[in-house]
Amino acid sequence: MKPLLPLLAALFLASAPALAQDEAAKLAEGKRLAEINCTKCHNIEAEGESPLTDAPPFREIAKNYDEMELVDGFMEGLAVRHPLMPDWDVTEPQAEELAAFVLSLGSGAKTASDPVVQGFDLLRANCAGCHAIDADSRSPETKAPPFRDVVKRYDPSALEEALAEGIVTGHEQMPQFAFEPEQVTAIVAYLDTLKAQ
Repeated sequence: MKPLLPLLAALFLASAPALAQDEAAKLAEGKRLAEINCTKCHNIEAEGESPLTDAPPFREIAKNYDEMELVDGFMEGLAVRHPLMPDWDVTEPQAEELAAFVLSLGSGAKTASDPVVQGFDLLRANCAGCHAIDADSRSPETKAPPFRDVVKRYDPSALEEALAEGIVTGHEQMPQFAFEPEQVTAIVAYLDTLKAQ
C-alpha cells in the first residue's frame, strides 16, 4: 500500500501543469467570448465602470453567482428584463468558459452585499426594463419615470409600505410587485442615494 502513495503523488504532480494549462486556456477563451459579446454594456476587467450604467461589471457578477448559476444563465437565458440584454445562444463549453472567466474576476462565491448594492440589484432585476434606475440614464419605457424623479416627488421612506404590500398604478403594463421587508430596506437605501444626488 505504501508504494502506491508515492506513485499517486507523482501522477498528480505530473498532471498539474497540464491542468493549469487547460484552466488558462479556458479563461482565455472565456475572456475572448466576453470581449466579443459583452463589452458593449459590461465592464469585464478587474476595475472600472460598465459602459451601460445598468449593466453590472463582471467582477460584481462574480460576487453574486456561483459557477452552476452562471453556466445555467448563459445556457438557458439570463433572468433580466432589460431590452438591451440580448438573447444569445452558447454551447455548454462556451458557457463554462464564460463562467470561469467571470468567476476569475471575483471571489467566485456569493457574498452578502451592503443594502445599497442589494437595492440596486433588486431594482435592476425588477424595474430597469421600464424605468431608469440610476442618476442620469433615460427610462427604456418613455412613460415610466426615472427613479431619480420619483424620489424628488416621494421620500423613499414613504414608499416602504407600497413596496411591501405591492405598488398599484393606474396602467396595466405596470406589474404589481411586493417585496420582503429586507428587500424593502435595501431598495429604500438605494433610492436614498438617488435623492442625495
